[in-house]
Amino acid sequence: MGKPTDLIPDLGRCLHLVGGQALLGFPGAPRRLRLPARPVWTRLAARNVGAVLLLGLDPLPQTVDVDRVDAYLDTDLDAERLLFGQTRTS
Repeated sequence: MGKPTDLIPDLGRCLHLVGGQALLGFPGAPRRLRLPARPVWTRLAARNVGAVLLLGLDPLPQTVDVDRVDAYLDTDLDAERLLFGQTRTS
């Protein structure tokens, strides 16, 4: 995955959509990571055959409101603590 100042790297076919769940897997990893994705996002990723992933390197509870998410993105973007990558579904 790349930094915001890089071209978004192609991560290949590492996004797996199974039964309404989104799983992220990389070669050599023993397990796939279940992504906290809403059904509408999973359907959109399936229809478009891929997605751009954003990985925040600092913890963020799933229960925070939109203002807290915006602040997190602003802070972590400035600190280069966000990574980006383009993936396709398999």
